[in-house]
Amino acid sequence: MKTLNIFRFLLILLCTYNFVSAQDSLSLYQNLKNQYDSERDFKQYIFYNPANMLDYSSFSSSELFIDYFNQKDKVYRQQNGSEKQGFGVKTNSYQKLNTNKALWGSASYQNLKTKHIKFNENLDFDRVAPYFSSDSIGGDLEIEKYQFLGGYTQRFNKITIGAEASYNAQLGSRAKDPRINNITSELNLKIGLNYAFYKKFELGIFAEGERYLQNSRIRFASKLGQPLVYQMTGLGFYNNLFSGGTSSITTIHEEFGYKVGGQINHDKGKDFYVMAQMGQSSMLKSYQGTGNTYYDLSELDNDYFEVEAAKFFNINAQRVGFKVNYLSNQTTGKEYGYTNNTQLLAQIYKRLSYKKDETVTSFSLFYSLNKEKFSLSATPYYRLQEIKEQRLFPYSGQKFEYSIFGLLVDYKQKISDNQAITFRPFFDIKSVSSAKNVLTTNNLPTITNWINQDYNYLASDVKTIGASLRYDVKLQKIPAIFVEAGINQAKIQSKNNNFSTLMVGITF
Repeated sequence: MKTLNIFRFLLILLCTYNFVSAQDSLSLYQNLKNQYDSERDFKQYIFYNPANMLDYSSFSSSELFIDYFNQKDKVYRQQNGSEKQGFGVKTNSYQKLNTNKALWGSASYQNLKTKHIKFNENLDFDRVAPYFSSDSIGGDLEIEKYQFLGGYTQRFNKITIGAEASYNAQLGSRAKDPRINNITSELNLKIGLNYAFYKKFELGIFAEGERYLQNSRIRFASKLGQPLVYQMTGLGFYNNLFSGGTSSITTIHEEFGYKVGGQINHDKGKDFYVMAQMGQSSMLKSYQGTGNTYYDLSELDNDYFEVEAAKFFNINAQRVGFKVNYLSNQTTGKEYGYTNNTQLLAQIYKRLSYKKDETVTSFSLFYSLNKEKFSLSATPYYRLQEIKEQRLFPYSGQKFEYSIFGLLVDYKQKISDNQAITFRPFFDIKSVSSAKNVLTTNNLPTITNWINQDYNYLASDVKTIGASLRYDVKLQKIPAIFVEAGINQAKIQSKNNNFSTLMVGITF
């Protein structure tokens, strides 16, 4: 059945080729520069407003590829697993219908296996934490991911409107105890509007709404007993009433959220732009009791704010730019308390029990040089990140400060009219400026050891280096073909975590 679904997915993607016209008027090298523009990647944030997608590119382009990846970590967070291996299929397309209209879309399928997961029986750990289900046994997890996205934008004199919709789904399962059946779905809708108010200046506003749902079921087939499943509440603590041993456990995470923002830019963002957005979301976790009765366990609220400004300069055949970004995420968790002194569980309180504040300040530079037969771009960056996490009852907390700097390089070389190569080396160094904790331990040694190991991981420096090499060739009467291989290695606690990938695809 899984193979049939993949075949159908590939068939749909391949059929899209019939509706796309190739850029025959340009050489393969020029097509690659247009399709994989380094400056566009540098200012990707501006395209969060779908109205700006009209200026995403002057040309239509599409790609379809299959990739295989393998990640093996010697030092890792147990809740995320030690190894990931799988393959994926993805297509994306941007169609410039005319100077006033454009549409775009993407679709992907990914099948992966994550090994040696412990203390986490949910998908999207970073999203649902600290309110997730946990046990000390764990195991491997099979995951399928599906993604679909589509958007449209059109200009009417001085006004440009745009809209985008996306849908993401995941299926996670394990065939042995503890047996898991997790399903997630996420629907996002965006709208945007730009107004050209003076010469090349534009003002824009945009909004996004999202709904996220995760249904999780844990069950045990063994009649000889099963481990306890804990409903975690942060930093090693758990809900005593709803944790324990049972043959089947069902939980639901449901989130609703929104974002609104505005921008001002000049010359379609080629000169400068300033964008800001803010948003809120609220996630409710529920637990299925006896029968079909659900009990609310926790509510996770998030306040989000981000602002970015960028400026660019032309110096002959060179482009220079700089960018500043500030991001703030403030998360609070409220927990529900129940009494079981009567025949029915009754809610007796709802109180603030968890806080997490994260801020990231980023500074980036951009340099590009474009020649007839090669192009070079370099993006050095520096980030300051601070994370403060605390639990209130009982008090327990930890705080981290990181300094991160790195460099991304993109080099494209024309070999002939129908051949080109792309080389992308990079490095990233994450230094821990400060790491502090005041952790209150419980009476379970396995959980205490896990929390201490997790703290040591988060308090460790990480040095990552990697590169990818891509070869493109255009043969007669068929789309351009590419092969790309990439590797990176992260050194943490004197050990190496390795990642490799191989992609084969077509561009048209």
